Order: sequence, then C-alpha cells, then structure tokens
Amino acid sequence: MGETERQIRLVFQRAREKASEGTPVIVFFDEMESLFRTRGSGVSSDVENTIVPQLLAEIDGVEGLQNVVVIGASNREDMIDPAILRPGRLDVKIKIERPDAEAAQDIFGKYLTERLPLHGDDLTEHGGDKGMTVQSMIQTAVQQMYAESEENRFLEVTYANGDKEVLYFKDFNSGAMIENIVGRAKKMAIKDFLEKNQKGLRVSHLLQACVDEFKENEDLPNTTNPDDWARISGKKGERIVYIRTLITGKQGADTGRSIDTVANTGQYL
Repeated sequence: MGETERQIRLVFQRAREKASEGTPVIVFFDEMESLFRTRGSGVSSDVENTIVPQLLAEIDGVEGLQNVVVIGASNREDMIDPAILRPGRLDVKIKIERPDAEAAQDIFGKYLTERLPLHGDDLTEHGGDKGMTVQSMIQTAVQQMYAESEENRFLEVTYANGDKEVLYFKDFNSGAMIENIVGRAKKMAIKDFLEKNQKGLRVSHLLQACVDEFKENEDLPNTTNPDDWARISGKKGERIVYIRTLITGKQGADTGRSIDTVANTGQYL
C-alpha cells in the first residue's frame, strides 16, 4: 500500500522539474478508470480512496503546475471519480469515436506497410508494385470488415421503447482489433512459409484474420449492465434491455437473452 501514491508524486515531481527549465511537459494516464475509480464504489479494494486524493493534490495543490499538461485516456469515463473531472482539473473532454471505414484504412496503413514481405501472386496482380498491392490488401480487408452482410451480423438489440436494431461487427471495431488482425495475418504467413515454403503476406491471410478476430469476440454480449452496451458500441439513446446473437454458423448459438440475467464474463474492446 502507498506505492502507487509514491509513484504519482514522483511523476509530478519530475514534471515540475522539467517544466521549471522551460520544457513543455505532458503527463499521460492511460486507462484512468483502473487507477482513479469512483471512491466508495466498492468495485475494487477501495485503494482509490488514497490514490484519487493524491492525484487531486498534485493537480490543484499548493505547488502550481505551470507548463504542465495532464491528459487521461479511458473508455469508461463513468467509472472515473467525478472529482477528477470537475472544472479546473481534467475538464476538457474529447470523445474519439470508433473508426469508420476511412479511419480503418489509415490504421491498417500503420501496421501493413511496403516493408513487409508480400506474396509473389499478390504482387503480380498489381504489376509488382508493392504500394498498390498493400493498398489493395487494405481496401479488401476493410470492405470485408465493414460490410453489412449476413456473415457480419453480430447482435439484435431491443431497446426499452421496443425498437430493435441489428449491430454488425463494424460497430465494435477498434484500432486494437485492427492491430490484432494484421498480427494474425503475419503469423499465418509465417506458418505458410514453414509448412508450404510459400513466402510473403497474402490478402487471404488478412481476410481469414478478420474472420478469426471476429470469432474470438463472439462472447462480447456476456455483460450484465445494459448501459454498458451503449458505451461499448458508441450507441446513444434508449436503454438496451435484451440482446440476441446473430452469429452465423456458431454451434449452440444463444437465440436470445435478457441482459439482466447474464453472468458478467464479458470483455470490452
């Protein structure tokens, strides 16, 4: 106990030292809800009862924070202690939506580059141009991910007012998922090289990686709090009260379930 508080003090001490030298300093906290949860919520071991006050003391304590910018990132803002988000503290909120198809192409471009070894057949289709080959691979993968096809139907949700809506895998896409897809495709290419002596990444590797990544997230509906669904998918409005899985070809697929009765074994993207 107390080690986290000490580390927070140390971070801000170093920030003030650098700032005093005229250097702009950014203090960045990722997944803030894991450190600075609402006090007294009973969600964890209540260590936040000492960690949150320590952060508040550093932000608006006796010593000023000149030339220091504090940034926090979270996909569960509702779990962060409200005192941290009050005016004068971390009061400027910027929401980053889930990537659309255009943004997904940009994210793919960070991980799928011309430096990667590409399969000869894919290169031949584009006249040996690696740039065109990579771009075509990215576009093909994104088209599959964002297609509102039967294979991509994920859930049917029922709102409190009785309305129903079909959610597709694209509604749960994220930069982390795209990174995982490229990583899976690379492993498939390595496996093909070892087993079949076929060198290079293929578009088929990417498409299969998309399928495998989606399959791994089939358990996502297992969450108890209906309000969580609006945050997971980025949907707003009516409260979700019932979900029905629509995953094609899944053995033993659940035909429907009330969110209020599902065990809390889900995971968030």
